[in-house]
Amino acid sequence: MAEINPPRREDRMLFHGSATPRKEPELPCPLEASLRSSGHYVPGRPLQYAVQVALVLGQPLLLTGEPGTGKTTLAAALAHELFDDRLLEMQTKSNFGREDLLYRIDEMGIFRDAHTGGPRRRLLDYLSIRPLGEAIVRACASNTPLLDRAGRPLSGDEPAILDVFGSDWSGRVPTVADLLPGRHWTRPERIVLLIDEIDKAPRDVPNDLLEEFDRMSFSIPEFDLRVHSPKGAPHPVVIVTSNSEKSLPDAFLRRCAYHHIEFPKGDALREIIAQRLGPEVFDSTTRDELLVFFETLRLSMQRPPARPNSCSGSGSSVRTRTLRETRRFPRDARCSARTYPLWRRMSLISGS
Repeated sequence: MAEINPPRREDRMLFHGSATPRKEPELPCPLEASLRSSGHYVPGRPLQYAVQVALVLGQPLLLTGEPGTGKTTLAAALAHELFDDRLLEMQTKSNFGREDLLYRIDEMGIFRDAHTGGPRRRLLDYLSIRPLGEAIVRACASNTPLLDRAGRPLSGDEPAILDVFGSDWSGRVPTVADLLPGRHWTRPERIVLLIDEIDKAPRDVPNDLLEEFDRMSFSIPEFDLRVHSPKGAPHPVVIVTSNSEKSLPDAFLRRCAYHHIEFPKGDALREIIAQRLGPEVFDSTTRDELLVFFETLRLSMQRPPARPNSCSGSGSSVRTRTLRETRRFPRDARCSARTYPLWRRMSLISGS
């Protein structure tokens, strides 16, 4: 019987660098979408306590940690589990200002259309409500009336309203729903708001964020309008992430719950791999060898890889995210003065 030789390593490679065109290969679906799925998030106990404190006290939750530790993914997982996937995300930039948190007006578009001689558009078409502004708007019932810039009730026939909403405006008092024509809601909604990489923003932006968060109100002076949520409106659940590229204002830090996500090791990392990919992907021996290899590679590099918990071997790449479980939460998390007593009471009740 003729001996069957296994294929050479070169034959298993997809790309050879050959000048001869070859058949397009069949590729598997990317792993990244599956690994980012909110249904696969595995929080450690310290992070669960931090989320509990932020929700109970109504404070924003500030998260730090290496890039890729799951800071951003937490917001999606929280919205998925508790808030019916109501999630808004905002990536901060170095040129951000206070208004960029709330709304943005296309001033260049207004200038362009004014000089092209085209049909006149209503000013509302140039307005885009930013995530923080949308979270405040949707915290109101959809029929909540808008106010003028000074907070006075509108009658509906002001000249500014015709400019903003169009000359064919019906004359009724505009409501918050008119600012978000593409959204449909009736009752007040609590939104999970992700402010990603806030350390990139100018130093005043974090304090401006908390001011608008506390007031649950903002004005659009260019349109002489104000959004004011009624008393008892649900505050958004704010998740703020930072890569610690620069320090944040002390006033901001004092008003946030804080948690630092550490790199997972040992059993925590094994649990994440099993939860994300299933226990049948690797046998225990191969998995342990890959974990040792990845940890050695990570520590030997001058800049550790962005901490998606990566295990590379045999042509496969496994990316996961997790948090290390530890019982030293109060000291590691650097809780604020208001946060620590509440955490202490919860820990005594739970026996942890």
